[in-house]
Amino acid sequence: MMNWLHGKDGRDLIAGGLLIVIGIFCAIYASQHYPLGDVSRMGPGMFPTVLGYVLAGLGVLIALPAWFRSGSLPKPEYKPLFFVLLGTLVFALTVERIGVVPAIFLLTGLAVLADNKLGIIGTLVLAAALSAASVLIFLYGLGIPIYPFVWPF
Repeated sequence: MMNWLHGKDGRDLIAGGLLIVIGIFCAIYASQHYPLGDVSRMGPGMFPTVLGYVLAGLGVLIALPAWFRSGSLPKPEYKPLFFVLLGTLVFALTVERIGVVPAIFLLTGLAVLADNKLGIIGTLVLAAALSAASVLIFLYGLGIPIYPFVWPF
């Protein structure tokens, strides 16, 4: 598969590499599409550009030591990937139609299927806490017009 990863800490090498690629992409995109300004009068592109380079730097800090560390590439687990992506897709498709609280309950229920450690009571408590935090933060704290419930379903 990837012979250059043989005997090296593949998990941190791949994670660091992804952070480097995403950070550099975001920094270059922001610097080309938004005015940077200067240090005394920053433009809207300054913060995402700097943040992209910081993300890339963190990727280097993760990947560089992993190059000298021994390890192996973990076997990918597809069940958690499937259920987390499905939960995210269901949330995106339902949040405007049924409201943020039921959409978070659906998201949490699907994401919990990725792992068997949390029972039904724990899932309901987690979904209720996430729903309450979302409503408090986005609706009341930030003033973003989200609807907790949309009637009728």
